[in-house]
Amino acid sequence: MALLNITFPSCSLRRSVSINALIPNEINFMPGQEPEYRKEPFRTLYMLHGYSGDANDYLVFSNLFELCRIYDLAIIFPSGENSFYLDDEDKSELYSRYVGSELVEFTRSLFHLSDKREDTYIGGLSMGGYGAMVNGLRYADTFSKIISFSGAFIEITLADAKEYKADEVSDEKYQRRVYGDPQKLRKSDKDPRWCMEMLRAEGKQIPDIYQCCGKDDFLIEPNRRLHEFMEEQNIPHRYEEGEGTHDWAYWQKHLEPALAWLGEKG
Repeated sequence: MALLNITFPSCSLRRSVSINALIPNEINFMPGQEPEYRKEPFRTLYMLHGYSGDANDYLVFSNLFELCRIYDLAIIFPSGENSFYLDDEDKSELYSRYVGSELVEFTRSLFHLSDKREDTYIGGLSMGGYGAMVNGLRYADTFSKIISFSGAFIEITLADAKEYKADEVSDEKYQRRVYGDPQKLRKSDKDPRWCMEMLRAEGKQIPDIYQCCGKDDFLIEPNRRLHEFMEEQNIPHRYEEGEGTHDWAYWQKHLEPALAWLGEKG
């Protein structure tokens, strides 16, 4: 198993950025024997952290190091800097373009990754669950599957209310900065429902979706609203709730089922 930390210049963010990568490149490694390395390109998961986190979160708090070996996945961990993985034109920080396009192209050029849509996935938790959902849909030609754990679909709450609503994470000033005018959100590509509607209108394939959220999570209501929308629109997806709140104990329980799901055929 190779664990790498890489710094490279990002055009989308106009500065150097760091990522972590897990690459299970060796085959049956045994000390004292000649090494053998895989020749087939990897299926790849781009995994986005939550608000206030960084690219180290999954390596510190989860067992993804072992799971990526079991499920034979390369996993790439970028940092999102509390951006909700959206583009900020005023600051010239294009996080959506970064995770949806530039990061994929850069890592494919660096590692032995598959360039096939069916082998390329995006996932995340909390802020990263929202970022994975929106950017998986925005870049549906790149990603075939989306994982969203406890997605911070704050935007859905604002779009449906058509006004700012302070919560445990964000106040009105921050929401204005990230999402813009709440009156316009529902028909923008910051709303995953609108993204799905546009993909259908254009005759494009919606990525497969795995969504879960604990029943006691403060984000359960917007997660339920998104699930209900997909049910009403007959958009195939897997949805789970179960006991749990907004913490690693809940996310850890769902990591292995989610990675197993990535290997299932549609």
